[in-house]
Amino acid sequence: MLSDKLCKELKQIASNFIPASDLDDLVQEVFIQLLSMDKIKLQSLINTGDIYRYFNRMAKLNYYSRNSRYYYTYKKEYTHIKYVNDEDIDKKIQIANDLYIIEDSDLIHSVLNELYWYDRELFKLYVTGDNENDSYSYTSLAKKTGISRISIYYTIRSVKKYIKKRLTELKNDL
Repeated sequence: MLSDKLCKELKQIASNFIPASDLDDLVQEVFIQLLSMDKIKLQSLINTGDIYRYFNRMAKLNYYSRNSRYYYTYKKEYTHIKYVNDEDIDKKIQIANDLYIIEDSDLIHSVLNELYWYDRELFKLYVTGDNENDSYSYTSLAKKTGISRISIYYTIRSVKKYIKKRLTELKNDL
């Protein structure tokens, strides 16, 4: 399928637009994708000569996209979180939650009261759950209420944006 000569030619194509420091990793990632695709399609690309354009496009997509496997494997920087003592972390989280609730709960409730009843009640169900302490995902909330999942998603998203905007305005006024 992929001969040594073809692999070198494809690597040369990628070297025209990819920095040398990233070239080997990117080319290997694209080769993995090529070898995992349907063998008949790959052979067809090689026979027609379209493999060069296909490889070029795949390499560019992988290199420039923040959603590619190459990006997540080689480029994205991860923060290592080290937990020393779980009890200390739980205390810090509880203190932070208490401060958040004390500082912003009245503001959030006042902002929620500004909303249309449908938006407010849907948001409350999503965030706090119902009287039986059931918490909901978009899908489970859609099943429970009979409202489409996408409608719930957009409603909750718009409520979150509104709350953030209003909290920012209210805190700046204080």
